[in-house]
Amino acid sequence: MDGIKEKINTVLSKYPVVDNVFTNLSEKIKVEKALVVIAAGILIPISIFSFLTGGSFVIDLIGFLYPFYASIKAIESSDAKDESIWLTYWLIFGLFKIFEEFGDVFLSYIPFYRVIKATFLIWAFYSKTQGANTVYTNLIKPYVVPALGILSTSDDDSKKEHKQ
Repeated sequence: MDGIKEKINTVLSKYPVVDNVFTNLSEKIKVEKALVVIAAGILIPISIFSFLTGGSFVIDLIGFLYPFYASIKAIESSDAKDESIWLTYWLIFGLFKIFEEFGDVFLSYIPFYRVIKATFLIWAFYSKTQGANTVYTNLIKPYVVPALGILSTSDDDSKKEHKQ
């Protein structure tokens, strides 16, 4: 990372006007100048793309980036519960995206839909709320699982107990 910071500072030194802007900004927010440049290099294109797409891309990033990171951590950990939490999230995320694709014509008329969507996605993956688990437990498990003829592990265990 230090090599990247040095390269950024070297390039900025060739353009004093731009360097001054980033220097002043980094001093105001108390963050290294190179990190401000990297953040601007990421946020500016995302903001432009978001403006052109009506904000849906940024909201999809909200629902994707942290869960992507946390899913990799879960896969690499030895705790199977972590994997189950994130597998449930991705199931709900996928179903939500399919629902949204078909319902887009109607959803666009809902005031503040994008804020509602962002809030839902955060609620779904936030560890304290475990919204994806709530949706799975209250909607998928009682209605979809039986319709597919799949026994949940808790149902299977209780049947084994009754047989003994």
